[in-house]
Amino acid sequence: MLDVRDGTHDTPKYVSEGVPLITAKNLRNGEIDFSNIKYISENDAIKINERSQVSEGDVLFAMIGTIGNPVLVRTRNNFSIKNVALLKQIAFLNMNFVCQYILGSTKLLMKNASGGNQKFISLKKINKLPFPLPPLSEQSRIVSKLEQLFTLIG
Repeated sequence: MLDVRDGTHDTPKYVSEGVPLITAKNLRNGEIDFSNIKYISENDAIKINERSQVSEGDVLFAMIGTIGNPVLVRTRNNFSIKNVALLKQIAFLNMNFVCQYILGSTKLLMKNASGGNQKFISLKKINKLPFPLPPLSEQSRIVSKLEQLFTLIG
């Protein structure tokens, strides 16, 4: 049901100026951190983005290492992703709801991760994650209530 993709797993050649390459370390506290970024060439970005073009409204989350850290993309800046899951925006989904669901499912994702020191969750396992689908209006109410609660405890 969800359109789940990932970025490159290869390490493209880094350049001093170019297209930002987002990895798990750039996903923090619900935001993309561009302060410690590496750059790749426009040609490498085009190759990566053929499969995993990130758009405003999509959800990203770390697949390797610190699994989770979901981010709702709120920027139109061009960038590419490496070892990051990409959930493409779908018309009948409130992507804030998807982001909150991934945040709440982090323990389940970690439990299903593979690997020793460097945990990894595959696209296959992400696609098997049970996903509730209330009506769009209910998704919006859930997100509003969660935002209220986070404001109270934050």
